[in-house]
Amino acid sequence: PNNPVSRAQMATLLRRGLDDTHPEPASFTIEAGPRSGDTLLAAARGRTCAVRLDSTVACWGGEEGFLEHLSASGLNNVVALSTGQDPISGLHTCVVHNDGTVSCWGPGQEGQLGLGNTETHYLPVAVPGIADAVAVAVGSGFTCVAHRDGGVSCWGRNWFGQLGEYTPESSRNQPQRVPGLAEMVAVSAGQDHSCAIHRDGGLSCWGWAYGDTPTRVNSPAAVTSVSMGRAQTCITTDDGRVYCWDLAATTASQMSRIRNISDAVEVSASDGTVCALHRDGGVSCWGENSVGQVGDGTTAARSEPVRLDGLVDAVDVSVSSGAPDVGPHACALHEDGSISCWGGNELEQLGDGTRDNGLTPRRVKELHRVPADQIPTTPTELLVDWTDAVVQGREADFPWLRVAWDHVRDQTSFAQSGVAGFVSTYCFADTAADAFGCGAARMTMTEISLGVIHELAHVYDLHTGLAPSSAWGAVQLYFATTYRGCFAGTDFHGVEILADTVLHVMVPHAWLTYYESPGCPTLPEGSKPTLEAEQVVLSGLAGAVPNWYRENITNGAELWAAWLRGPSLLALANLAGEFGGLCSTDWITHPLDPARFPPAPSNPFKDGGCRRNS
Repeated sequence: PNNPVSRAQMATLLRRGLDDTHPEPASFTIEAGPRSGDTLLAAARGRTCAVRLDSTVACWGGEEGFLEHLSASGLNNVVALSTGQDPISGLHTCVVHNDGTVSCWGPGQEGQLGLGNTETHYLPVAVPGIADAVAVAVGSGFTCVAHRDGGVSCWGRNWFGQLGEYTPESSRNQPQRVPGLAEMVAVSAGQDHSCAIHRDGGLSCWGWAYGDTPTRVNSPAAVTSVSMGRAQTCITTDDGRVYCWDLAATTASQMSRIRNISDAVEVSASDGTVCALHRDGGVSCWGENSVGQVGDGTTAARSEPVRLDGLVDAVDVSVSSGAPDVGPHACALHEDGSISCWGGNELEQLGDGTRDNGLTPRRVKELHRVPADQIPTTPTELLVDWTDAVVQGREADFPWLRVAWDHVRDQTSFAQSGVAGFVSTYCFADTAADAFGCGAARMTMTEISLGVIHELAHVYDLHTGLAPSSAWGAVQLYFATTYRGCFAGTDFHGVEILADTVLHVMVPHAWLTYYESPGCPTLPEGSKPTLEAEQVVLSGLAGAVPNWYRENITNGAELWAAWLRGPSLLALANLAGEFGGLCSTDWITHPLDPARFPPAPSNPFKDGGCRRNS
């Protein structure tokens, strides 16, 4: 009654049951009528988001863990949400508010946020020009909304016509009406195509295999729900049946009826698994089941629907497509606002506090609510708050992370553009005081991702004195000499490879910029850290001198010869006290000047007697 969006026109007809005594809803309910693919619950690649009973949003899982939950923590008055299913690129998310406005956040390189640019936004931003939305559907790099007047607007990637209109450009960064669509009450998006339900129960689809203009699909009965995976589309009809088809069916004869379902009100389809919501609150799933995403307690593929035990009061269901390294999962929303999930759990997408796959539905743990005065309102606040959580969750195993973060936390900021991450450093050589080294002054990020560990590794590496000198100097010497051809022209040979290796031992699935990109003559493109490199890093991070150093560097002469292969001010600053210390420091400058070095045959360490050979 207090919602300016008409209930009769809402594409999402999962509404909250209101009573006369409580200003907030007491429960979710199932109501008859057409539904969009994502409503109050959206399972995507490795993460899940849901609308709470109080119209706020909770998210869990994902490659960046707590980040999505923090990003959504300031949302309110949300009546529907949707998130993408792209198995490779970043996922964006959009919500509909009860006043008809739409907010989106996530990657924006295809214009999928609808903001008129291609910037990434980590906090929700209102989409300009949308004030009458009744449903939102997020696909792979594109977004569509259904309007109160029955029209549909889309924006973002348009490689296969998924915006419903031919454009000479490959994408569009602002909402534009799909020509020819009227009286639409629900919209859904797959990876590369979209479908919308007409008020009379008809269905129109466009995009992959359908073309760049809407095509009418003749279904066996009036459509009440539609959902798509990469190569399949499924619908429910007003007689409770479910039909699915591959690619671009346009007639009922091309659709396959799913047996043993006659009371479905919603369907959710991924690439290989489908789940249906029954009118009585039950859920049935079928299809691929490699990680338990069918939810029947096995990993055996199911050709026919299996009713899931324990689900009797569901009001929404969503199944994800997964990715090469992330198992698909599914979730169901209960009447009381609680959620059950099952399937893959590598990124904690089941929300049960573990990383173990779930073969049967498990209840999601109640997520910590961010206090109102701690909700991030700027990207810098979000970056700092999230990095706080990253460090807190890993410092027991990697104490160095706390050391680096405490040093740079108050000098950390987010920038909208530029390189992904940057640590501002300075170096000095005060030979009069026998002091030389480098320092990390501040850290700037243009991405909020686990790549921050790479930058914190730079802080630890480049700020002399944060790490135990002998142990970390040995690590620096290893990378300076092993990868001496990398990034020549600085005193920091190998530092990027070192930071990438640190990132890899902590986040094995992370993208390694310097291992996987060209530009280093001593490093094959597309390689990974060697076992030796990882062992060297792990020893140094634990404050222990690596075995590599103990086995190869036993006196000042060997240290000097090794250092000359990859001269590094950083390594020299940390190893200057080895073997009795240096005989002199007047030859140390920044940048280092090889013409000032002691002659190659000499040993400038005191264990050589401070002799100089002419």
